Amino acid sequence: MIQAYPTKHGTGVAIFGDYGDLNALYETVHKIADSLDESNKFQKGQHQLLMNLAYEIRKAFSGNRLKEKFMYDGDGESVGFYGFQIVWTDILIFISVLRHNAGYFQTNKLHQGSLYYLEYIVEKALFEYDVVGANNIKDFIAQRINIQDICVFQIYQLLHIKFVSERPGKARFRKIPDFINNHFSSRSIEYIEFIASLKDMAKKQNGDITDLEYTEFPDIKW
Repeated sequence: MIQAYPTKHGTGVAIFGDYGDLNALYETVHKIADSLDESNKFQKGQHQLLMNLAYEIRKAFSGNRLKEKFMYDGDGESVGFYGFQIVWTDILIFISVLRHNAGYFQTNKLHQGSLYYLEYIVEKALFEYDVVGANNIKDFIAQRINIQDICVFQIYQLLHIKFVSERPGKARFRKIPDFINNHFSSRSIEYIEFIASLKDMAKKQNGDITDLEYTEFPDIKW
């Protein structure tokens, strides 16, 4: 079974599993991503998000991310696991996209099991890092995030940059609900100003707003 642990500085979650565990999760994420039409501007951002997650999972079980050995009580032997790290705001958005779109095609028991277990271990990791913050953040697991926004991918990138750029610690962690609400609510000042800036940039480039992406990201102190 896959395992999840908060990272040292509370920036995100480290997810571990053996090859089979991660491959099953990858299959689920990719299956849901394939149900989305990347040429449809209303689905493009969600497709990009799931492909980003699928990429990290594939890199992990290919041995190109984390490798750890875990010792289980009563076992006496260490087990090697592959893993990868995801920023808190990123994984919450990914899970919401997965859960929303899982309802639009026929999933099997493996897919549903992978989704429920991913949600379970991420919530568990939230509480392992900080109970106070987790009590408010847990309600954003698979809900309350407007992932159908046409600019969901651009908002995801902005949140990633803002969250990672803040000083690590529980104070930052406890701001996650505000980060999400302020940037996904169409009535917030942050959202209105950000969308206006995207439209202005798209106009200057004579392109579509959904084609815009950030190309530079801050280093992550996990």
